[in-house]
Amino acid sequence: MKTLNLNQLIGTQTASTGATKTIGIIGAGVSGLVTAKTMREHGFEVVLFEKEAELGGVWTSTRRYPNVTTQNTRDTYTFSDFPMPKHYPEWPTGEHVQEYLTNYARHFDLLPYIQFSTTVNHAEPINDGHGGWLLHTAQNGVTGQIDVDFLVVCNGVFSEPNMPTVQGRELFEGQVMHSTAFRQEHLDAAKTRKVAVVGFAKSAHDILSQVSSVSHKPVCIYREAKWKMPRIFWGLNFKYLLLHRFGESLFPYRVLYGIHKFLHGPMGKPVTTFLVKSIGNLVAAQLKLKQSGLLPDKPFDSIANCSIGLTSDNFYERAATGDIQLEKGEISRFETDGVRLTNGKKIEADVVVFATGFRQTVPFFDARISQRLRNAKGWFQLYRNVLPADVPNLSFVGYNPSLFTPFTSELAAHYSAQYVKGQLDLPDAEGMKAEIARHQAWLTQRVPHGHSSGTCIIPFSFHHADELMRDMGLKTRRTGNPVKEFMAPFNPGMYKGLTQELQALSLARKPAKTTDYLVEV
Repeated sequence: MKTLNLNQLIGTQTASTGATKTIGIIGAGVSGLVTAKTMREHGFEVVLFEKEAELGGVWTSTRRYPNVTTQNTRDTYTFSDFPMPKHYPEWPTGEHVQEYLTNYARHFDLLPYIQFSTTVNHAEPINDGHGGWLLHTAQNGVTGQIDVDFLVVCNGVFSEPNMPTVQGRELFEGQVMHSTAFRQEHLDAAKTRKVAVVGFAKSAHDILSQVSSVSHKPVCIYREAKWKMPRIFWGLNFKYLLLHRFGESLFPYRVLYGIHKFLHGPMGKPVTTFLVKSIGNLVAAQLKLKQSGLLPDKPFDSIANCSIGLTSDNFYERAATGDIQLEKGEISRFETDGVRLTNGKKIEADVVVFATGFRQTVPFFDARISQRLRNAKGWFQLYRNVLPADVPNLSFVGYNPSLFTPFTSELAAHYSAQYVKGQLDLPDAEGMKAEIARHQAWLTQRVPHGHSSGTCIIPFSFHHADELMRDMGLKTRRTGNPVKEFMAPFNPGMYKGLTQELQALSLARKPAKTTDYLVEV
């Protein structure tokens, strides 16, 4: 086995010589790139490991289906100090996002620190993690060992496609794939094939919308109709409706303070209930949900969970006219020329696409470490969705997916850096575990299913961001206009310069006075 020394890779000294600590980062997607940039700003050396030959994570060319776009508008799916170009469309395509991330990496000189086509096969704790990590890697057939002082996991919540195991797969004479494998060639071939798509998430709707343009009546097989938001809601851009603090405040967080306590108290609750119900009625009317039979059984406030999504062009219109065939149920087994549903109905198909989401996996940790990271039902035990209470010198960035993930990943990167420097206001390990348990008990009670292995924070992106900011001693109110901050769409640029703010706090050696909308009453 050939051993690669970190000095040979990035030309810096290791921590064992008393030099700057080295941060190992797994994944060069949105979270990995912002972590590398942020850690370098905080004075650390970094090395990134990316298993693909290109950067971008879920946005790489090997994982995106044709014409995929963001669910965020251009100005909200961005880092605080690197806005997307104004010539990008309002909802950027996958190609635009990867281009943006590539330009970000070039601008902040991150490319020399990325080891492409490199898999971390095993992350081995040194002295139970107190001495850092020994990473066993493989790059183009060459294995190596690299030691780092601190490890950040940035492989994301979309790391491994979820492909259900269905009886009779070997009998099916057609093609089966996950939505991440669907390409232009498959869309072109759909002109002469019968396509069935399993799922009701955005990827399912996107693929069905495109296939329905070239193929006769593709089939949508789904278990449950869920609420979706139109990109343009009766002439109003989605970002003006929900992508601000007021929109988030329509849904009750587990702890209510200040205006939130009023909005969900005896006087305010009737108003918020009326607003949420009215939005739901208008969404149902705009999307003609009753006509298509896709009106969800659950009330509109159930949209406030990890499966929240925007509509795809033409999906609901074509579902209402019958151009997309709707089949509510689950696949019980494959047959030679299609699938059989649990209700006994046969669906003929040449191609079956599973748009069934992803599984969060950390295959580079052994069973002993994994058992300390996840509970019995597989939920990650992370304080503030970033820090494990039981494993030292380790953090997770991107395990706090939100309505504006690039920014919440950026905050988690700062949070990790402050943790490495010992400058976080944290409870002890038992206190962290207690807080994790309280939060996840609330998640379970609020929505029993679909919490991305315990990492979901949607729709409470602002609440989560404020918690991270407070722990770091930073002000959550970012301008002198609190009304605008509360009502205007999210602007990541308000948070530009957090590194300098944190450095100033460190020099002052006392926490900053926090000013917040959520004043406890």
